[in-house]
Amino acid sequence: MKRLFRIFSKSPEDLLSQGDRHLASEGYFEARTCYEDALQKCAEDASAALKTTLQERIAGANYKLAERNLQEAKFSFDRGEVSRALDHLDLVKTLTYDALLLEKAEDLRQTYSIPEDKQDEAVPASSSACGSCSHGAAPAHEETPQFHDTLAPHEYYELLIRQLPDDQYQRYSALGEEFACAYLAASRDSHLEALSGFELCSDTIPGDIYWCEKGKVLHRLGKIPEAEHAFRASVEINRLNAFAWLNLALLLQEGDRFQEIQPVLETMITGGLFADTARLIRADVLVGREDLDGAIELYVELLTSSVKTSAAEKLHQLLIEMDRHNDAAVIFKNYMGKCCH
Repeated sequence: MKRLFRIFSKSPEDLLSQGDRHLASEGYFEARTCYEDALQKCAEDASAALKTTLQERIAGANYKLAERNLQEAKFSFDRGEVSRALDHLDLVKTLTYDALLLEKAEDLRQTYSIPEDKQDEAVPASSSACGSCSHGAAPAHEETPQFHDTLAPHEYYELLIRQLPDDQYQRYSALGEEFACAYLAASRDSHLEALSGFELCSDTIPGDIYWCEKGKVLHRLGKIPEAEHAFRASVEINRLNAFAWLNLALLLQEGDRFQEIQPVLETMITGGLFADTARLIRADVLVGREDLDGAIELYVELLTSSVKTSAAEKLHQLLIEMDRHNDAAVIFKNYMGKCCH
């Protein structure tokens, strides 16, 4: 019963850790969703430090999404798609208050000689290429910009899959309207609609993608055995599907299934499938098994990796909990003392 309660009632700390792992693997939208869910779950008496951390993480994920939109605006201008480029530049403004990014967005607008007061004339009403998609879901958190409300569904789908590595982006961009609608439904937590949509296109999309995306929805619904089956089916079909391996690892970690997670992490590390993220999860597992020296050693190794920010924060927190405040201060000074994007 205690195990089931934990699965269905993730704490803010659990969601924070899950968000960090998505952030480390460049899943910025999913990371932000975890952080927002964690902030919503925080009780009134939750520590101010935790709330501040979550707010900073949300801002960080939004910053990364803003960077993506800025890049997409450049691509759109280069292709002559002025309307889409303006949409992306507008999203940059809604996602971040970072002065440098906002300046870059404005410079880009000026480079193409489109005055801000002429936007309404330049941007016609978008028509959806995904006619069956529901596009009127109420925003879950008013304090965070719901930028999908400003885009046509096919444009929002494009924005989401642009977060994926290039090889996966190429695959997802060719999956068709039915899959896109199901993917969008999953992104707004319309779980049953998403599952129904994935079933509709199950015979027309690659099996590993079908099982991976279905597994993610089942996992969020708390259907752990079904989700695990889906992730394992995905990697059985395609051993190189990094997202399926990552989601399987997260599921096993949440269940404290430390023995079962080891071969999954080893496959990811040796296969170069989010290898640094897998090593970060391995360090987290060592903490869960109370092998603190082993965890510290691995976190230190990761300070020069692609997940160095998350590793530094986890190492700093662990050292504080071990009353090693001098060591924690060194980590803070060298790796956390200034904001690095």
